[in-house]
Amino acid sequence: MAMAARMMNWLRRASTSSRAFLHILLLACLAAVVTSAAMATAPPTNHPKLVPVANASGGWGLAVSNAGMANVVQKHPVQIELWSAMQGVTNLSAAYEDFLVSGQRFEGRTRIRVQDGSAFEVSDIWTQEGDIISLARTLRVSGSSSNGFASGFRFTFTGPRAWTNAQWFVPGTIYGGFDHLNPAAIGGREHYKPGNFTVRIREDRLPAPLVLSHFADNSSLAILNPAPKGGTSPFEGSDVRAVTLINTNFQFGALGAEEDPTGLSIGCWFPGSEGEVTYAGNTYPGGQQHAWRRRYHPVQDGWTQQFQVRFRVGNGESFPTAMADTWRWAWKTLNPQVHQHDIPAVRRALVDMLAANAIEKNGRTGIPFSISAVTGDKETADRRVLMGFCGKNLEAVNFLLQEAALGSDETRSGSLRKTAEAIAASFMTLKMSPPEGEGWRIDDGAIICARLKEQAMYLRCFCDDVKMLLQAYAREKQLGRDHSEWLAWCREFADWLLPQQRPDGGFPRSWKLGSSEIASASPNSSFNTVPMLVLLTGITGERKYLDGAVRAADFCWSNGQSGARFVGGTIDNPDVLDKEAATLSLEAYLALFEATKEARWLERAKGAANYAETWIYIWNVPMPYQATAPNAQWKPGVPTIGVQLIATGHSLVDAYMAFDADDFAKLYKHSGDAHYYEVARLLLHCTKSMLAVPGRTYDLTGPGWQQEHWSMAPRRGQGLHRRWLPWVSTSHLNGIFGLMNFDPELFDRLSTANNLN
Repeated sequence: MAMAARMMNWLRRASTSSRAFLHILLLACLAAVVTSAAMATAPPTNHPKLVPVANASGGWGLAVSNAGMANVVQKHPVQIELWSAMQGVTNLSAAYEDFLVSGQRFEGRTRIRVQDGSAFEVSDIWTQEGDIISLARTLRVSGSSSNGFASGFRFTFTGPRAWTNAQWFVPGTIYGGFDHLNPAAIGGREHYKPGNFTVRIREDRLPAPLVLSHFADNSSLAILNPAPKGGTSPFEGSDVRAVTLINTNFQFGALGAEEDPTGLSIGCWFPGSEGEVTYAGNTYPGGQQHAWRRRYHPVQDGWTQQFQVRFRVGNGESFPTAMADTWRWAWKTLNPQVHQHDIPAVRRALVDMLAANAIEKNGRTGIPFSISAVTGDKETADRRVLMGFCGKNLEAVNFLLQEAALGSDETRSGSLRKTAEAIAASFMTLKMSPPEGEGWRIDDGAIICARLKEQAMYLRCFCDDVKMLLQAYAREKQLGRDHSEWLAWCREFADWLLPQQRPDGGFPRSWKLGSSEIASASPNSSFNTVPMLVLLTGITGERKYLDGAVRAADFCWSNGQSGARFVGGTIDNPDVLDKEAATLSLEAYLALFEATKEARWLERAKGAANYAETWIYIWNVPMPYQATAPNAQWKPGVPTIGVQLIATGHSLVDAYMAFDADDFAKLYKHSGDAHYYEVARLLLHCTKSMLAVPGRTYDLTGPGWQQEHWSMAPRRGQGLHRRWLPWVSTSHLNGIFGLMNFDPELFDRLSTANNLN
């Protein structure tokens, strides 16, 4: 290696007339030296190898070999994207002029000169440890201009050449290919043109700054930013028009892949320009833009840019396995920290807030569909009372009764029970064969559904709340209170539903209001039926319900879930990839495992959990540097770890998976996999960061309140509204009460400060 370095220095000092001959000689000698060193220090031949590549035209690049279809090369490792108001984008690239080798540590250096007199001096340090390859770049600017710039690195695959030759995993964004991805979304089919397709995604849009490409030979290559910073300015953080901006405060990168005439590549850019699709900051339709959101640093003398990325080379992993293993690599690398909350105090605040918002009118009692979290004004609320999905009235009944059963305060317990029973009695007036509707309007009693324009009733809305009322029935029965009318009402719905199960096990997605006429025959949300049907067999002893649950679960697994495609959870984004399809499937498979003890259900629960957790932010996205608490919805300095993207096609986040703290804890106990314990702990605590609790109410109405959602990408820290919906509270309570019911000792370990580490 010392000889190679001396030869490179000799070349730099040589006269111009001598350089051609000396360069040829040097390439031959240095290639031999590097190859010898690589053989001496390389891992076994079935492991990937990072090796230098000598360019015939001069200079050095890099390649990764022994990686199957994931083999890559880059002969010009330094790429600069230069932007000017007059000329737009100019792309520059260069090989390393100097290349120093020390074992498995490579340092490449080069200088790119620009016609305006400025220059970029780049030093890249490469290292390899097993299957992980790391790049640390330092770039220094000399000279100044009015231009902006970003630097980047891309590896080009030596075999696969098209986007469709790979399966892609980008957390919360892309899972596989085009299937079940909104066509206009990032990575969607609408803008795909062979040989001309770019997907660059800002890091703040991602739960982890991670992109994985997976190939037919079960090889893969992933790229991760191991230390994301994410800083931005107030204007950039609120930009919805995707204007081009230059600013020293941009500390977020972009990751992605590109198919161009030279082939298929994967890489990173800093700062993070995004395109060729970006989002305006609201849900689709209308929020997806076929445009570039360009972000640059200034060409400013003395400016230094530093970033790092890591590549993981996978081998012999199916796509679901590669996705899960890569995500756990990102989790271990980013090491998300749990910020603790007083869980008993949180529970009491949530229950009291729910009960206080129940409204009684004309003999019916219910909790409104939506209320301002800032004012708490029930007169300006969305005064619909609904079951399931976002309405969750019978889910609220279950938790009000569980809190009442704790009995620490007889007066409070009595009041909670009275409210819960009044809500349940109100829903018992709805016929369920066929269902009349999902609820009613408070002010005139009209029977309605959640999706008013469609006038359609959804399978999920009924199954969510029928399941919860069955839980309440079984627990109340054990306590000596027989609500036989609740069981009869639930069975009325289930007995209407079961004959509609298709021969393949699927159920319709929705029906027209008040009828058995199918509105959407899509079977992709059939997992919703499983926990309800399992509970009915446990309560009644009738096997038909369990048989229906098994058929539905088998259908869902064979209908894409075995390949890590979970679709159809939310009712407002039909049949797109979303997190709730996975969390509800996790609950379903665990219910079947606990009822039957069959190992296949536990394995499927793990598959659903592995997909579901990839929607959780495991790094802190800072609010814009000048953001102030009074006008910020997500408060500056509050950790963002624990929120989750909602569905593909937009970038809104919420705390819905607080619901699933208990299911990840169950999975930990049943499988012995300690990682699921970490996920359960994070979901139990970190989802409470923007929940108002005693002593920390932010600018919200009071303890127990939380707005529905926000965005971590532009508009960063803002939601589409500042309203509360019942699901926000019941999701927190399900995770808490579910843990208490499943394993009190485990609940104490997860919720107590002394057991957080």
